[in-house]
Amino acid sequence: MKRQAWLDYIKLIAMTLVVVYHTPPRYDNAHEAALFNMGAPVFFFAAGYLFNIAKQKNFFTFLRHRARQLLVPYTTFFVIFYALWLLVGRRMAGPEEQAIDTLTPLWQFIQGTPDVVLGPFWFIAALFTMQVIYYPIKKYLGGYWPLVVALLLSLSLLVMPDLPWLRYWNLDKAFLYMPIYALGNCSHKQVDRFDFSTPARSLLWIVLAVVGLGFLIIAPLTIDRGVAYVLAPEAVILVLPFYTAVCKWLETLFGTSRVAQTVAITGITYLALQNYLIGIIKMLVAKFAGPEVFDDNIILKVFIALLVMAILYPLALIVERYFPFLLGKPYKKLKTVN
Repeated sequence: MKRQAWLDYIKLIAMTLVVVYHTPPRYDNAHEAALFNMGAPVFFFAAGYLFNIAKQKNFFTFLRHRARQLLVPYTTFFVIFYALWLLVGRRMAGPEEQAIDTLTPLWQFIQGTPDVVLGPFWFIAALFTMQVIYYPIKKYLGGYWPLVVALLLSLSLLVMPDLPWLRYWNLDKAFLYMPIYALGNCSHKQVDRFDFSTPARSLLWIVLAVVGLGFLIIAPLTIDRGVAYVLAPEAVILVLPFYTAVCKWLETLFGTSRVAQTVAITGITYLALQNYLIGIIKMLVAKFAGPEVFDDNIILKVFIALLVMAILYPLALIVERYFPFLLGKPYKKLKTVN
């Protein structure tokens, strides 16, 4: 598949929103829920759009391919940060972190829920689980049936008991966000129409986005939070046409972007390093300005997030170029546009 620049813009915007979400101050409200859902889940849409089952000889070939792309960085980055956590991280984080058992991060790693050491990698575990489940659905069901099945699996969480095994390898999140992945995979013709080429189409995307964002912001405050959580992916789907159209407009306006393409290529490194860099900057700012500087300071939140995105840019390139084994990749020159 020819590289499409609008997908790079989607990943750039989504990654920026992920970093903003993780940057203090954090708010336990509906606006943060909307911010989260416009970040991490959008990557599932891009991954689904790029998945082509015709390129896979069989399930085991596909499994080996995804294990190399996802489980290798999942393992290598965990080993690095687990070692750092044991050496210095626990002491720097404070008493609550020191109270955590030494083997807890290792057990979480095995379960596919690396919350203590590498929290953002829930996405990697969920994506791997999702793709393993989605492969046979796509192989044996044609048309839009994979999307229908994905919706049913997601909505089943409304009635499914809160069973502990659903958390292993983020199976619950794989079910939850599978409709977004399936939309990207099953609806290429529709996605091709996600643009602002006509006034009627533009108005439709805007209306759908307003409805979707309105639900993400208002629902957690007005209905049961568990129900709002399960229905959030459907709200994200309503926003995706507008989201995609904006990124296609950016492609028309700026063409292929080196920055967007690099962030798209090095996304796993961004995901792995961002929380630690945010933490370092937070400690430095608090040391010189006091911890109260973060209180309800939205401007500082966005500034630190953009600073983190900028600092991670050369770091991600270094990892991609000189330490590709951390990502399960061979040594080769990183290909970006001129």
